[in-house]
Amino acid sequence: MVGTKERAVQILGNGEMSTVVIPMHRTTGGVVELNHVLNALPENAWAWSMLELWGVGIAPNGMAMPSFEDSIAASDSGYQLSWRELVGFASGLNQVHDCLIVAANSPQDLSRQLIEKDSCSKLLVAIEALDSTRWEIVISENLGEAEEIKTRLALLK
Repeated sequence: MVGTKERAVQILGNGEMSTVVIPMHRTTGGVVELNHVLNALPENAWAWSMLELWGVGIAPNGMAMPSFEDSIAASDSGYQLSWRELVGFASGLNQVHDCLIVAANSPQDLSRQLIEKDSCSKLLVAIEALDSTRWEIVISENLGEAEEIKTRLALLK
């Protein structure tokens, strides 16, 4: 997985967006986990897709984590899930090394091909974990809650 700030910015194309970078390891101790990042977002009805994952924890539907990770990588649309499913999945993770999770208003906007062609301006949020060192969260400024989300994410640092 390529892990660069440029990649996270590319995900949402050339539209208005903000990127919040959060170290995974706090200077005061402790780790910022995926569930902490998700708690900074409002409950929502967006379509979510996990496009990449390398982590430790409980995979959905009784799958072994390596098999789950492989199935995500093999699918054009990743692993699509609702907000509640994503929050539930995140609560079963012990550690995230790398991941890319995106949200849009419609599941049709979550195709890996659309995103890789940089034509997915309909994405609302992209959450990327980079090499167990930091989170990069890209937020569309078109979201009415964008400023509140950025403020809540900043509190995780």
